[in-house]
Amino acid sequence: MKKRGILVCAILFFVCVAGGIGYVALCNQNSRLPQEADGPPVRPEPEEGVVVSTGVTSMGMAEIELDLDFLETELVVEEVYVSSSDQVTKGMKILKITDNSLEEALRELERAKMDASLAYRQGVITYETECLEAGNTRKKSRIASEYAQTVYEDTIAKAEAEVAKAQREATQAQELEEEYTAALEDGFYETEYEVEEKKAAYEKNVALFFEKLDAYGYELDDDGDDDPNTFEIVKKGKGSGGGNPDNDGETTVLQLLKNEYQENKEEYDQALKDCEAATEKARAGIAQARDQVQASLLNLQEAQISLEKTRVSAQADYDESIIHGEKAQAVYETKVKSLRETLDGLADAQEEAEERYEQFVEVLGDGFIKAESDGTILMIRAREHTTLAVDGVLLAYSDGEQIQVTASVDQADIARIAVGDVGAIAVEGYDTCTGVVVQIDPVSASEGRASVSYNVILEPEDSSLPANLSATVVFKMTGEEYDRKYGAWKKGEEE
Repeated sequence: MKKRGILVCAILFFVCVAGGIGYVALCNQNSRLPQEADGPPVRPEPEEGVVVSTGVTSMGMAEIELDLDFLETELVVEEVYVSSSDQVTKGMKILKITDNSLEEALRELERAKMDASLAYRQGVITYETECLEAGNTRKKSRIASEYAQTVYEDTIAKAEAEVAKAQREATQAQELEEEYTAALEDGFYETEYEVEEKKAAYEKNVALFFEKLDAYGYELDDDGDDDPNTFEIVKKGKGSGGGNPDNDGETTVLQLLKNEYQENKEEYDQALKDCEAATEKARAGIAQARDQVQASLLNLQEAQISLEKTRVSAQADYDESIIHGEKAQAVYETKVKSLRETLDGLADAQEEAEERYEQFVEVLGDGFIKAESDGTILMIRAREHTTLAVDGVLLAYSDGEQIQVTASVDQADIARIAVGDVGAIAVEGYDTCTGVVVQIDPVSASEGRASVSYNVILEPEDSSLPANLSATVVFKMTGEEYDRKYGAWKKGEEE
């Protein structure tokens, strides 16, 4: 804020000095106008709708204004080459930023360009994809409308098929329960696994073994082991290892009989185990089948209820399909418009990122800010080894190549003038030219309660006008219009 205040003060001082010089010159000129036949027309009398004012020419003021507030990187000033009141020439270096901050800023802007470009490319894909989807939706809506009756009938048929399926599943569950129950009652699994036959074979062979064991005078020695399968065959009264070498044939027979009945025992045990497992499975199957019967009956009931609901829902879908078919085109156009707006936004973002990059390169591409014309430094907002302000006026200097005319407009007329309006500028000894209003000073120049005026700055088309000359300004009129109107009037007066 302090720097901006300095700028305003410098500008006001410059304008006041120029205005004073112009005022003196204007007074001298006006004192001569009636006597000089070759001078410009006298100041025309005010007419309705026309604002006439006196003014003074002065050198213009150039500003270097940075508009890089989109930049997140802080630009650090490495060196400032000028100060207030210094003379500068066009292209002269004003300041330099550090290479590091320049490179970082360029990287930031390049990343922003890349991100925006990728986002736009993805947006194009999304646009094309969703436009196709919207087109398909429109097509489906139309087809759905055309085949709504068929869809309605198919939906009802599917619901009826679910009822029939539930009925079949209930029947099958009942049949499965009956099969399991019959198998248990008829002793199917005992027969299937030959439990009784294998039990009889085992009992027969174990009785034969013990009969021969006793007949041969042998016994089983457990040797402290509880497992009968590991008992050894020994001669009675001799203990382990008491076998008679003369009776090896008897021990062989006994060992074969023992192996036989042990094998029968294993087969019987396995058959009994398999039978019990199958029986248990059958009992579980019965319980499961009963549960399935109940579940199937519930499913059947639900399917019947669902059928009735489906009739209502299918009717609603039928009505909705008809409506959607009628509105399909409008919905499609709205969707495509929304997608296009989104894509245009991404395109704008991409263009903005590119423009920001180009703007930065144009202003600070080589790390230097340079004067755009010849002049004298009035104000500079930069110091070495500090962060450069990236928005607002950075530098102001007088511009010898640019002439301005500052006209004093009464408070009663100021509302009729706007930036961009034209005005005829008449200066003694020079051709009348057209100027454009470029600035209206918001601060009034008051000489008392009865006199309040505002400074209006115009840029004339004729840049050859020198500074510090008085001028007459007629707003809302070109230089040619001024000459045609007031030049002819002057001739008539002279005649």
